[in-house]
Amino acid sequence: LSFKFLEKPELHEFNFQRLFLRPFLLIMENPGSRDDVRELILRCVDNMIRSLSHNLRSGWKIFFSILILSARNPNEKISTLGLAILQRLLDEHLDELCRRNTGSDHENPQNEPTESMTSFERRIRNANAEDFVGLCHASLSFVQIEEVEKLLPIGLSMRALCHTACYADLIAQKRVLPPVSSQSSDPLAFGYTYEGLQPIEAEYMVLWRPLLDGLAAGMCSSAKSNSGGVGCLVQKGSVMTLRAILLRHGHLFSVAQWSVILRHVILPAIQSAVEFDTSPVVNITSESPLVSSVEFLCAPLPLPPRAADEGLQKFAVQESTAESAPSRSLGEAELLVEASFADLRHGGDGNLSRAYGLSKENSPGRNVHEQPFPDSWLATTAPLALGMLTDIVSEQISTLGDDVRKLLWPIVLCHYQLWIIGPSTDVGKKQSDDISVLDDYYFDPLWRPCEAVVRIGCCELNRMLVLLSDFCDEGDGTQSRKWCGTICAAIAETLSKNVALENAIYEELTERKLPVPIIAYSETEKKNASGDVSKVTLEWAESIVTEDTHVEKRVATLDKDAIGGLDKREDQKLCDADESDHLNGNRNSNVTNLERFVPALKVRCVAAFALQHHLPEVISRIVDKVEEDDISVLLAALDASRGTACAASVDVALALAFQKFIVSEWEDGVEEVERNIDAVGAGSYDRHLGGSGMFFLTQEADANRSIIQILSFLYLTECTKADVLEVWDRKTFAEPLLLERISDILDKFLLSERKDGHLVDPNFWRNSHDTGEKFALYCTSSAGVVCSILKTLLKFSSEQFYSQKKIVLPYIFALVRVRSDEIRDHVSTILNTRVANLLGIDEVPEV
Repeated sequence: LSFKFLEKPELHEFNFQRLFLRPFLLIMENPGSRDDVRELILRCVDNMIRSLSHNLRSGWKIFFSILILSARNPNEKISTLGLAILQRLLDEHLDELCRRNTGSDHENPQNEPTESMTSFERRIRNANAEDFVGLCHASLSFVQIEEVEKLLPIGLSMRALCHTACYADLIAQKRVLPPVSSQSSDPLAFGYTYEGLQPIEAEYMVLWRPLLDGLAAGMCSSAKSNSGGVGCLVQKGSVMTLRAILLRHGHLFSVAQWSVILRHVILPAIQSAVEFDTSPVVNITSESPLVSSVEFLCAPLPLPPRAADEGLQKFAVQESTAESAPSRSLGEAELLVEASFADLRHGGDGNLSRAYGLSKENSPGRNVHEQPFPDSWLATTAPLALGMLTDIVSEQISTLGDDVRKLLWPIVLCHYQLWIIGPSTDVGKKQSDDISVLDDYYFDPLWRPCEAVVRIGCCELNRMLVLLSDFCDEGDGTQSRKWCGTICAAIAETLSKNVALENAIYEELTERKLPVPIIAYSETEKKNASGDVSKVTLEWAESIVTEDTHVEKRVATLDKDAIGGLDKREDQKLCDADESDHLNGNRNSNVTNLERFVPALKVRCVAAFALQHHLPEVISRIVDKVEEDDISVLLAALDASRGTACAASVDVALALAFQKFIVSEWEDGVEEVERNIDAVGAGSYDRHLGGSGMFFLTQEADANRSIIQILSFLYLTECTKADVLEVWDRKTFAEPLLLERISDILDKFLLSERKDGHLVDPNFWRNSHDTGEKFALYCTSSAGVVCSILKTLLKFSSEQFYSQKKIVLPYIFALVRVRSDEIRDHVSTILNTRVANLLGIDEVPEV
């Protein structure tokens, strides 16, 4: 009967097909229907679409509703059959559903003229758009977004995600046009769109919203989707699909539309997923900012090749010759998604230009490493999700121009800061001493960023800033200067907020009733502690530069409490733990405070280090366009980070708090704890992995390194760009600051190396270009900074080196005797070039 009824085309504005086919839907909805009956209905639907799709109009709605019900059926056979019907519809009958629009030559369907349309044409266009939205919902219903008793095969969800890319291509190709004056605030009604848009923009988003919302729901799905050692496949696939669609078709959206996409779709989905990840990853804390314990996090995807890329086109040809290939050609977004999924299936490296070779018989075997936390969204998907944000926004800069900086960048930066620092707080205005900076008054009670989230956020912020700095190089003068100021302000603001929170946690930790060390000195120790610091002899410096021996005086009088690895801290002996607990209150209360504050302080230190570490790379790209005020704010933020770390690195109470927290984590018997303490050294509780010295000396050294390199760029770079309106004297600005920082670092390094250098493994000194990874002293953590200083001195012009010889040469001669082979090599180079030139020696014989 249905076939005979559908043989006659339905007239417009009638819905007889929907009424006649409704019994099929009622049987599918009936919970008492047997699975074989439901399967029979699906096969009837399949036959009707195959034979009579050209006559279908209002009947599409019934068919889509039936397919949605098949997706929710726990019977795998029924769900598979439902998706197969959808796939065949896309491959063979798409033209009957999405009739090509030939009445407009406009590039953007948002500019389609609608005023001259008749009411009949408007209704037809709305009906077509409504059918398309129903088709989108049908495919997205196969994407598993909730945990159910019986999960469907992951392949069904992945295939449905490919459908969404096809639908995006149809919208971009204008094969489906937006409705006319048909908007709704009801999520279940046709015309559901975003608020805050102009009418034309809102109508256009009626087509996009089901796709964007559906993919966002898949991105934060709670369903487990593991296969072949790879976890969260549905979540990763949703991110890849949404990323591909927005990279290929993002140019179709206005700034206002991008704003609602970010605020209402992408960012809420990303945040929802990361907040509800309760895997063990959220409790992992590294033992040093330099050595991450979350290296297992997946890497963000590289930017895909352009649509015309030769490798992608080879993949398209390969797919078209497959046994079950559709007769239609793949659109830009669909091709990108298919290539991404092929790369994911075969364990590729993310280079989609080589995706065509992955499925060949002679291709290398599948190179997939089993993930340690496959069910963790944070470990498997978070870097991809936040990386997607970086990619799609950076790609729109050239399209939307300065509107990105004014309207979109604040939204994006706010989310980066949410992952790096946490929910916005004002830690400087505590209403009561009874309120902690870690209380819910300041933080969302459900979520605070763990170390993995912080490292991902810092990585993506740094990557975004590098992409922005590249744009500054290519853009016009005005735009470049504005973006340069925006870049400096973003780094300075984020680092300053982090340091403010770090200071607040540090101060409150020290104010709490935490265990304080009881110091017991032997007679010899008392004598050593009160003795004078032996001076650093500078015979070579005095014999060549007799006018100034300030280094000897400064090193001799330098306050010993200003550097890490101090005599007093070395000589402190921890008394019996029970006595300390008795003097300082309840032990359980102390442990609770430690568990609350120490990990939080470690994460803040990691955030500061990660923000600072790649900063010179960004500034080096914009140094010729940056303004004085912008660089001053940035240097002030770095100096605040350095100052906080310097104070924390010499705090004895803080060092003991870190040590006691480490002991509390061991959870072993007394004998085991004592062996662990003996292994790290009872008198070096601030130095070993996980100790306060390891964290804060590393943060201080990295802040110093960034300051030195940034000031070096200013001091050594000639500003010759024609697009700089006002050239400020970079050399005059940077010179005193650079020399002051060099002197301070080298003073502390020389004293620390002379006093504690013998305690360090000699293998470290053979290659000390990085900061100390296993033993935290000022001399080990700052060895790489000293190398950076020496490299900077080698870049000085002859005039610059000559003018600073009174300050520089004493340090050069003092560094001759340090234990580091790498530092001595740099010193040798300076002596053989710069110093030899000063002495009028043309050639230095090789040793």
